[in-house]
Amino acid sequence: MQIGIVKELKPGEERVACTPSNAKKLVDNGNEVLVEKDAGIGSGFTNEEYEQAGASIVSHQESWQADLIVKVKEPDPKEFQYFKKGQVIWGFQHLASSKETVEAMQKAEVTAIGGETIEKDGQAPLLAPMSAIAGRRSMLMGAYYLEAQHKGEGILISGIDAISGIPSGKVVIFGGGSAGVNAATIALGLQADVSIIELNDDRINWLENYFNNKNVSVIKSNEKNLANEIKTADIFISTILISGSKPPKLVTRQMVQSMKKGSVLVDIAIDQGGTVEGIRPTTISDPVYVKDGVVHYAVPNQPGAVPRTSTMVLAAGNIEYLLEIGKLGINQAIKNNSVLATGVNIYKGHVTNRGLAESHDLNYESLEGLL
Repeated sequence: MQIGIVKELKPGEERVACTPSNAKKLVDNGNEVLVEKDAGIGSGFTNEEYEQAGASIVSHQESWQADLIVKVKEPDPKEFQYFKKGQVIWGFQHLASSKETVEAMQKAEVTAIGGETIEKDGQAPLLAPMSAIAGRRSMLMGAYYLEAQHKGEGILISGIDAISGIPSGKVVIFGGGSAGVNAATIALGLQADVSIIELNDDRINWLENYFNNKNVSVIKSNEKNLANEIKTADIFISTILISGSKPPKLVTRQMVQSMKKGSVLVDIAIDQGGTVEGIRPTTISDPVYVKDGVVHYAVPNQPGAVPRTSTMVLAAGNIEYLLEIGKLGINQAIKNNSVLATGVNIYKGHVTNRGLAESHDLNYESLEGLL
């Protein structure tokens, strides 16, 4: 199979979906690998390293001629022209936030596999490490943008209580999944006071046992508790994500307006549309804006700001599936591997993810029925 490794066009995105070592595995497995020139530079991988792995260095357009396109993020509208019937496009698609992309894929009759919807034993093996990175980085960015030069409150999140009685700041985390746990871990490392708002009772018990820390409060998720907690936050981090679907706007503008002036709001789910009413995406190079006196941080590809770390984690997770597709072809690979099948959002132009179909009011068709 001809496999194309494409350089990302999303602003600030320096990750690459395939390392030279993984390119060699694909080549050794009988595939022809086309790597776009400089696709790996941002993650520290040179063109020469890919060539030594047996890949060919090509142009952007040439990389898109492959049968299997391996990306990190969803295709840019400028890349729709390269779609072709029967092509497989791999990446973190987050298609619920872009009907335009879905319709272009349908028209071209491509197959889109979203790493974010791949599920194994109730977990998201590809998304979880990216969520962990986003969670940890959200806390670091939140602390940074609290500083006065960014129109933040001008406080140090850790306080200096041991010296002069100045208390720590308050971090409120909405959602206790992978991103939330990692955000809380960094917040505790910075000596902040932390509240985690979680809906699932089993997860609440798990969080309480996991942290077992007097500086962490785990609170049942409901509208009243969310409204009360957000008022106290110096940093508010929303981590709510529903696989394949647009998340509901659970954080209302009224809640945001109740926040402290100069506090920081981070919406990790912005790549899927976000959970905060009225929020808009920002970029790694221009990551914040102030609205209602609150600093909004809404970067949809946060792991792209630490591309070396993110690429190594991503490459470790996706290679087994890429090898399987390259060896068997997409149809047989899906039939053989039920985990891979969970990642198929669109199959030859047909929407096969129910949440995605509902998000855009499109017709849903079962993958099993189509196969």
